[in-house]
Amino acid sequence: MVKDKENYIDLEFEEMKEMWYSDESILFEIIKSLNQRETAIIHYYKSLTHRCIKANAVRYLQKNFQRYKFIPEQFNLYGSLAKYPTFPMFSFSSFVKRKQMDEFNKEYQNYMSGFDFLMDIDNEDIEIAHETAKKVKFIFDKYKIIYWTQFSGFKGFHFRVDFEDFPEWMQLLPKDKLSDTLKKFAENFQIINKFDDIDLSVFDLRRIAKTPYSVVYPYYFVAMPLTDAEFKNFNKEIVSLPNCLIRIESFKNRGLLKREGSPENFGKLVKDYLKI
Repeated sequence: MVKDKENYIDLEFEEMKEMWYSDESILFEIIKSLNQRETAIIHYYKSLTHRCIKANAVRYLQKNFQRYKFIPEQFNLYGSLAKYPTFPMFSFSSFVKRKQMDEFNKEYQNYMSGFDFLMDIDNEDIEIAHETAKKVKFIFDKYKIIYWTQFSGFKGFHFRVDFEDFPEWMQLLPKDKLSDTLKKFAENFQIINKFDDIDLSVFDLRRIAKTPYSVVYPYYFVAMPLTDAEFKNFNKEIVSLPNCLIRIESFKNRGLLKREGSPENFGKLVKDYLKI
């Protein structure tokens, strides 16, 4: 399933995408990931981005899908790494929303309760990305931290540690200091382990990432959280939209598949690499 032609639209896959987003169990999994986060939709081909969307209920997500023509267009769905427990509801009026967004962009840190850690492994060759990801996973498992991993939907893998699974000393850091600490940890982690595929540009406080269970352009793969077995034996067929549609019933209440561990162990991992 290779689609190199610009603006390529596969009508058969578009129908599958509509079926995927019409399934309430899938929408519920998406909403669980986006709750208390800034939602954004970004067009893959056009210079078109819509941010500051609140999607804390299925009906709100569906209304925004309709508003921005999400289904018939080639949009990808993103959520912020930051959590905003009191994220405001923005107006459907474009003029009013622009003013609200300007105000939010000035004050966003006042709404923020925390900021997740993302390690983004990206390579044009998915097999190389997978080899790096396996080494990262080995270290995370060795430290017994609480994390989850997903296929990015394109050419790599995401490892996420949610803010709620940070140790207290990290949770109490000022948000800018926390972002700097996580970035320095990732830089050292990359250098020491010689992991050239780690993207170090993901640590600004407004960073967004692909939403779990969303369909990702241009290849119609699903940004799927992975079990250990799926990760170990990864191939793109298991995250292809046709294959996921066949298995759609199995994704009900599947969640993010967090690994067992402790917040203190993540703190130890970070401190160990900050000392180097």
